[in-house]
Amino acid sequence: MTPILRKNTIRQIEQNFLLTNPAIDLTQIAGHHLAQYIATKFKKYSTILLLLGPGAKGLDGIHAVEKLSAISMKIWILTTQQISNSRCLSERVKNIENIKIVYEWPNIQFDLIIDGLFGIGLNKELQYPYTGWIKHANSEVSHKIAIDIPTGVDADTGMADAYTFNSDTTYTLISGKIGLFTNDGPDFVGQIILDKLNLDYSAAGYAYNQPIYSTYFHTFKKNTHKTIYGDVGIIGGANNMLGALLLAGDAALHSGAGRVWLSPIEQNHLQTIPIFNPQLMSKNSNELIASHLDCLIVGPGSNADNYQDSLLEAITQAPYPIILDAGVLDNLTIPKIRDIIKSRSSPTILTPHPGEASRLLGYPITDRFSAAQDLSQSYNSWVILKGQGTIIYAPDGRWWINQTGNSALSIPGSGDILCGVIASLITRFNSVELALLNAINIHGQAGDSFQKMYLGTIGMTHSELIKFIRLQLNKLQSSNFE
Repeated sequence: MTPILRKNTIRQIEQNFLLTNPAIDLTQIAGHHLAQYIATKFKKYSTILLLLGPGAKGLDGIHAVEKLSAISMKIWILTTQQISNSRCLSERVKNIENIKIVYEWPNIQFDLIIDGLFGIGLNKELQYPYTGWIKHANSEVSHKIAIDIPTGVDADTGMADAYTFNSDTTYTLISGKIGLFTNDGPDFVGQIILDKLNLDYSAAGYAYNQPIYSTYFHTFKKNTHKTIYGDVGIIGGANNMLGALLLAGDAALHSGAGRVWLSPIEQNHLQTIPIFNPQLMSKNSNELIASHLDCLIVGPGSNADNYQDSLLEAITQAPYPIILDAGVLDNLTIPKIRDIIKSRSSPTILTPHPGEASRLLGYPITDRFSAAQDLSQSYNSWVILKGQGTIIYAPDGRWWINQTGNSALSIPGSGDILCGVIASLITRFNSVELALLNAINIHGQAGDSFQKMYLGTIGMTHSELIKFIRLQLNKLQSSNFE
């Protein structure tokens, strides 16, 4: 897992290091480490262009290219006259034969372009000449490395400027940044290399790209029966949205749940459930809530007005884990329901997309991390904020960002399927944390497997998604037998 810190915390770590180690230049350490990485990874490269900006990121770059010039790599530094003067750049490199300072893009095909423009401190739209340099760099076939974070990506939100450096490699320093893993960030970062610069710190958040292999994953003997594998209930499927309910149920079955009951909002659909899928059973909502379930999902294929107050109270007072999704989420702003959820002793899991999160919080979602944090604290619940770089936020303040998945998952029913997988894994793990982390990661891996098999992300269906999820789960289980 990659530790993640917010930019204010990173600045505090840097300041504390400076106070306790005034004689040590952290930018020099960073630059020399980057130079060593480049010299090792790209030893055949001979021409390098450094795009030099005004901040500490630029200093990292200067230290790196000074080191690289000593091993006969030819360096060009593209910057402004003002930055060059402020850094006394001409004086600094005048005796270094392999470094040239330029103020316009050289007519040279570079092996490597280093982004040393703007880092975590960038808080405004990029201006000329930087926009032109970035546009030119992105059009080049050269390998592109961003120091710390690609210029144009917000470190805390992942929002990208219209002109953002498109990296093949991001050599990130001290810790990972939220913006590398969520929102627009993953489209610009390429491969992420973390250099902690030998600094010690504790992190509450992590990015992860693999399932969490654990002995908590139940490996059963041959002499078993279905009740050992857990009971899942699902309420939803109003009007013409019964398919969402069926998808969630089918996903729960394919993810290993022993028994799955569906309760459609329209009770006249109770008898039709086995016709659509004889592997699924049905109960009315009151009977289902009173059952001895291992997990209850509420919301797939429904609207807020499908739930009467009495039903909401019964759902939120249930003595087992509940997953609240889709239409039911809008009811959580009701003060009485919110208070019940906050006081629940069993886990509550909220699974909003950004639009649903925005309605719950009452403000537009531009900072995904802050939104997940606010929701978790407001409802004392686990929050899964879906989207690129799904954020999982725990009631105790720990959090994770999932790195798997792609646009193949942007299909109707994808979120309903995820709910079914989560519920099924809750029945299999002794830990809600492990169930959530694995379910979300495996859901994303299913999209990645589809892309690998079909050489793209177009046209995945819900049935294919469910089958890829089952395959990933069986790989996970087999790894625990080894």
